[in-house]
Parts: sequence; structure tokens; C-alpha cells
Amino acid sequence: MGTTSEAPTILKLPAVLDLNAASRLHEQVVALTGNDVAVDASEVTRVGAQCIQVLMSAAESWRNADKTFSVNQSSEIFARTLQLLGVSDESVVPMEII
Repeated sequence: MGTTSEAPTILKLPAVLDLNAASRLHEQVVALTGNDVAVDASEVTRVGAQCIQVLMSAAESWRNADKTFSVNQSSEIFARTLQLLGVSDESVVPMEII
């Protein structure tokens, strides 16, 4: 008990993050409230703005709660979509490409 170096919870994203996936993604994120989260977006082949908004909102909420919420693994398509949407500030969606 009391250790601060616990491994973050992994949130593995599906290949398709379209409008239909946004509400499920939101449910998954809400269920992880209070945990440090490492997002695995390595298998994402298609991503829509609604899912990016969910992730951006989660990153902000986690930051306000002094928790970690970061994208630790990313497919090239996921990273490129973020750039196309103008999300290049890593303080919005922190990313570590492994």
C-alpha cells in the first residue's frame, strides 16, 4: 500500500474510432476515473473527431485531478489524424511513441 509508482491502467483502443465508437469510448474512460491511464492506440486505423474530443476531455480531467492520462503507443494514422485536426500540443493529448 501507499506506493506511488503503480503501473498505469492500459486503455487499448479499437481499430475503428468513429462516431459509433465515441459513446463506448466515453464509458470506458469514465470507468477508469481515478487511475493513471496509458492509452494504446497502436492498432487504430480510423479515428474521428468525436473520439479525439473524448480523449482530449479525459486528458484535461485527469490533469485537473493530478493523474496521468497519456497515449503511450500510437499508430501512424492516429498520430497523423491528431495533426490534421490541429491537435499538436502534447499538453492536450500527451503522446509517447514507443
